[in-house]
Amino acid sequence: MNENPGQAKPASRGPATSLTDLAAAVGRPPSAPGLSRRTWAKIAILAALLALLNRWQFRPLAESWIVDPNWSHGFLIPLFSLYLLYARREELLSARRRPCLWGLPILLGGMALSVFGFHRGTWWFSQLGIPIMLFGLVLYQAGPGVMRIAWLPILYLVLAMPIPEILYVKISLPLQNFAARGATTFLQLCGVEMGVTASRLDVVSRSGAENSLTVAEACSGIRSLIAYIALGVAWAYLEYRPIWQRLVLVAAAVPIAIFLNVARVAITCTMYVIDKPELGRDFMHEVAGMVMLAPALVLFWLLSWVLRSLVIEVDEDAPPAAASGKTNAP
Repeated sequence: MNENPGQAKPASRGPATSLTDLAAAVGRPPSAPGLSRRTWAKIAILAALLALLNRWQFRPLAESWIVDPNWSHGFLIPLFSLYLLYARREELLSARRRPCLWGLPILLGGMALSVFGFHRGTWWFSQLGIPIMLFGLVLYQAGPGVMRIAWLPILYLVLAMPIPEILYVKISLPLQNFAARGATTFLQLCGVEMGVTASRLDVVSRSGAENSLTVAEACSGIRSLIAYIALGVAWAYLEYRPIWQRLVLVAAAVPIAIFLNVARVAITCTMYVIDKPELGRDFMHEVAGMVMLAPALVLFWLLSWVLRSLVIEVDEDAPPAAASGKTNAP
């Protein structure tokens, strides 16, 4: 039988696929393989054993977060560490997992550090043993492939550990003096009559009243310093960029914290200059630290934008100049 030329051949039937499903499948990234129930059970058991081993440290650590306002951010650090892992969960789940014996001495070293800190009465060393033990355990069980992604969220927990008092004083005292001198220099340039001695400020208001202020440890800026370092680390981790840019973002937390603390002290002194001491004593003293978070975010964003602008992206799919018929002049 001859086929009719005007009649189209029936198309071979395959699996029915709508245009919407096809478009969704094209734009959907390949999903990472999930973990088996046995793996999740193993993770839960090891996490419970690690928590049980360090349970004696959790109460004094939580008490220091509650009592000391300089470390009140400690409650947020573990939660944000979990978020850092969640944000890169696809890479984490698709990483190659294999045991690594190098994690075992690190795990044992963290245990030894906790015991040493306990017997010496130095809680900081004991608490540092927690992230070190966690680091060693993950490396021992999952290997370097997983650790390349998980190392920073684990070590991020160190920012929640209150440092020893002797180290705190050595850091806070220079910050207090610098904040006092910086605020005094700025306000003197603005025509304010004031003097500074170490961390003591002598401010003369518009009405002629003399006020003596002291930049206390609570205003030294160490609280914002730790918080901004945590912010810089998170910013550098979540966005893909070269390693040197990540280091710049983390290092920038120090000058940003110092600059904003000088601005905070200057604003507080301004309240005394305009004869509003109740604002400088109460409202600005308590609220200015939180208010400064907004300009800190802006400064980190500007720095991130500048660093991103320094990198020139090359389109590898673009044809070369010779293929397009164009030549560059010598």
